[in-house]
Amino acid sequence: MKKTVLLSALFALLLGACRSLHVSDFHTTQAIPQRLPSLGLLVHERSFADAFYAALDHDMQFRYTYIPDPWEVYGKTDQSMNDVFHALDNELFDNVNVSDKERYGHARFKLLYYQRRNSGWGWIIPSVATFWTANLLGMPCSVIRIDLELQMEITDAHGKVLGQYKAPGMGKGKIAAYHGYDGLTAVRKANLVAIQNAFSTIKTNLATDIPTLSEQLKAAGTVHPLDRK
Repeated sequence: MKKTVLLSALFALLLGACRSLHVSDFHTTQAIPQRLPSLGLLVHERSFADAFYAALDHDMQFRYTYIPDPWEVYGKTDQSMNDVFHALDNELFDNVNVSDKERYGHARFKLLYYQRRNSGWGWIIPSVATFWTANLLGMPCSVIRIDLELQMEITDAHGKVLGQYKAPGMGKGKIAAYHGYDGLTAVRKANLVAIQNAFSTIKTNLATDIPTLSEQLKAAGTVHPLDRK
């Protein structure tokens, strides 16, 4: 079974999946009705980095003799970290914040839970049964699934926590020829969708608190220039 999984992964790479990530993958259009005063972005990097490295370590243990190449390590860890910053920063700018040079606090993000797994085992049997012909015709080779829980805290200019919001998120990235992604890009896509899915729920819960939060943020004043991020 393990040899079959490895062969399917190699086959997916050899096919040269056509899809790549685009600017639109890092943006959503679900804006809250009333926006908050401008906030800076703070990300608890350790929570994301530890989760990404733990998932990679799990892959290595599951496949026993498997040793990832440097590009895979980069794609599943460092590059995925950059994706987190871009996605969350875009969410604030596109859907949450008022555009303003002055900042009245920060939005702090932390990853509370993270699991990455292959949820597409059902594709293996038809792939092998058709000697990969079905994959050449467009059937997926595998599907990467991400389940996570995201936390956002709103803090004022003095660092006081005014509100805390948590939400689960789920995302998938399809590994396939022509219309799918390669293995690394599928992980990145699944991460983005899961984060955006969680943030969608957070924005819904946040919307009802906007008037109170806006009043508290403005009352505390603006962030000192040296404390801006």
